[in-house]
Amino acid sequence: MFSVPLPPSKSLANRTLTALAVAGKPLPEPTPDWSEDMVAMYRVLSGTTDAGHAGTAFRFGMAYWAAQKGVKTHLTGSKRLLERPIAPLVQALQDLGASLKQRKDGSWDIEGVELTGGKVAVDASISSQFVSALMLAEPLMKKKLKLELNGEKVSAPYIAMTESVRTNPDWPVEADWSAGIVWALRASCMGESVRLQGLGRRSIQGDSAWSRWGLNLGFSASYEAEGLVIRGLPSRPTHALELDLKDTPDLTQPIVAGGLLMRREVKLTGLETLNGKEIPRLDALKEALGQLGVQVSDSGPASIAFDAKGWSAQETPLSVDAQDDHRMAFFWALVGLEQPIALASEACVAKSYPHFWSNWRTYEP
Repeated sequence: MFSVPLPPSKSLANRTLTALAVAGKPLPEPTPDWSEDMVAMYRVLSGTTDAGHAGTAFRFGMAYWAAQKGVKTHLTGSKRLLERPIAPLVQALQDLGASLKQRKDGSWDIEGVELTGGKVAVDASISSQFVSALMLAEPLMKKKLKLELNGEKVSAPYIAMTESVRTNPDWPVEADWSAGIVWALRASCMGESVRLQGLGRRSIQGDSAWSRWGLNLGFSASYEAEGLVIRGLPSRPTHALELDLKDTPDLTQPIVAGGLLMRREVKLTGLETLNGKEIPRLDALKEALGQLGVQVSDSGPASIAFDAKGWSAQETPLSVDAQDDHRMAFFWALVGLEQPIALASEACVAKSYPHFWSNWRTYEP
């Protein structure tokens, strides 16, 4: 059985790094298995405040430096990052006394102060990271935070993860469940078995939810000492695949690819946050399905629906582009199991999974 060494969870690692920095503890040094997002978080917390494409590093870094009394910082990032949502966090920090000034290019000048703490409202309907950033910076505030979450809360498990980490920032962190689902769906679609190293029965990652969807996604799951063993079911499921991914939006791209390869009707909801990610992911998925000749029947802002029962792969390679988005690269990797593709910007997987392609291409069932 092929064993896959999964990368550390960048969501968990970035919260842990921030919690360690807030506590004034030394940060672990980057190693080759660190993703670009983890390195960006380390860099921002260490004072080189260019987050690159890393939204988590930018948001957590803003709250961290806003609470560093007497320290002046210029926080910046890529053009796309500076266009992504940040206003709810800025407003909440300013309500707590933060000194933040935006430049014309979208970057921010920050003059650290002792934030007041206490009661503050924050819009939780766009990104849970706004809430997490405030929670992580709380120990640097005068008073304990009393958060008032406005709007319909999204990605709630990530807030729970933050609560767990800030009270117990252990290193090293768990392996990444959002990377593991790509391999689980490969096993489902190809009738294979794989061992996912480092995934345990008890996890604080919300994305571990996929391990409980085996009958729906076409695999069985069992835990061993070394990790989670996934076995594709003898026959692919054919019933309609319907899931609400409001709490686990990072699973969307591989699940869409899996539904396509299984030739199923698919309807995924709870996708309100996808177009505010590294790229407009919901739009990118609909465009990708169009390239594959699959008609999307639901064009709403928070869902996607299509019927892949009649889909067939082309013999000639299809030129496609991951648009520098790691999760679109995972989508195309799965599609490429049947549809020959020529993929542009495949190196973008380094954002979360540096060794993905070397593992994927040396896999032996």
